[in-house]
Amino acid sequence: MPSNRYPIIAREAWPLLFVLLALALLAQFLAGPAAFFVLILPLIAAVFLFRDPARAIPSNPLAVVSPVHGVVTLIEETDEARLEARMRRIRLSMRPHDIYSLRSPIEGKVMRQWCGRPDPNEAARHMDFYIKSDEGDRLLMAIRHRHAIPRFHLYLRSGERVGQGQRCGYLYFGALIDVFLPLDCKVLVEVGQNVSSGSSVLARLIHAEGATVIGNGTTMIGSGA
Repeated sequence: MPSNRYPIIAREAWPLLFVLLALALLAQFLAGPAAFFVLILPLIAAVFLFRDPARAIPSNPLAVVSPVHGVVTLIEETDEARLEARMRRIRLSMRPHDIYSLRSPIEGKVMRQWCGRPDPNEAARHMDFYIKSDEGDRLLMAIRHRHAIPRFHLYLRSGERVGQGQRCGYLYFGALIDVFLPLDCKVLVEVGQNVSSGSSVLARLIHAEGATVIGNGTTMIGSGA
């Protein structure tokens, strides 16, 4: 399940790092220090690639934080068939050297998830998550794997709650992420901008001043004092 503990080096990569370290030590035992230093280089590269530092999560509850490290490649209005709504889409492209952790853009409940290929002509596997905030904001996070053999760990499950910026998965060597937001949100990034997972704010949700959500999901507007 999602976790807020950060071991600096992603736990998902620990088995690989232990294997690389064992090979380097074995090479030193069998062939001497020169072989050790040759094989320690892949270990150093792996430590860099699989780094997973802690993030300072914004204190604004209406902020939509970036779920991944990457660059903004698309901002547009589009029809989202799964939620049957016109929405704002922000596309994020992860690069091979980016941090691979996946984080929740908002605080809320995972209402539904999908896994498979969205189209027979599309080879990329997709994982989509519909998250709904306590205030009724609806967000869809769509993950597209671009590699022939995608490898990932996802800890989101339908019915579970996630916190804003909470670590909820790991995408080895990156992916394409589409974040679908309410059409009236205020987008705070632009195409070509670099973003950091959990700390960069993609957009701000717009709520009427004094609005509250009661138990049956109805929004009420306070009249003020």
